[in-house]
Amino acid sequence: MLPKRKGPVFVSLLMIFGLPLLIAWFVFHYYAGSFHGGLEHGELITPARTLDPPLMHNLQGDVVPTDLFRGKWTLVYRAPDQRGATGNGVVNPCDKNCLALMNTLLRVRIAQDRSMREVRRVLSLPESAARVPGIADQFDKGLHVVTAADWPLQAGSVYLIDPQGFLVLRYPPGFDPTGLLKDLKHLLRVVGM
Repeated sequence: MLPKRKGPVFVSLLMIFGLPLLIAWFVFHYYAGSFHGGLEHGELITPARTLDPPLMHNLQGDVVPTDLFRGKWTLVYRAPDQRGATGNGVVNPCDKNCLALMNTLLRVRIAQDRSMREVRRVLSLPESAARVPGIADQFDKGLHVVTAADWPLQAGSVYLIDPQGFLVLRYPPGFDPTGLLKDLKHLLRVVGM
């Protein structure tokens, strides 16, 4: 049996179904910028693009395949070119700040616990780095060190690359490593690794 007056029923239905839509519209238009998602620490790279690495060599002079940036989440750091020279005519492009950053990236990887096997670290150095005596001895065995002439990424920044080779996030010089740790942990959890 339907009530004789349809006004209260119509108003009730309008409140039940219309009010949530009105609230959602209001929040979206006036408060959308104040909410932060899970990836709030790095700079999201848009539009999405794949990394097109140049010809790379390891410190022993062997060619490194470009699939180094596929299959795992990859943290890439391009050391800035150092100007000046030492007694032997070359400069070590990975100074104490660079080594500290490599240690930080190692800790970020280890902090992923069981998912750390899904994370790779790459250090890109200028071609002249291969001539620095004993440079390979200052890096741990898990770090992939490559040299390249024209690197397509901004020097001094850390980039996060997904397993398909797409650039995801950029962390500018002086970034907070806790943010990188949280972003990577969130991404690994979302993709189920």
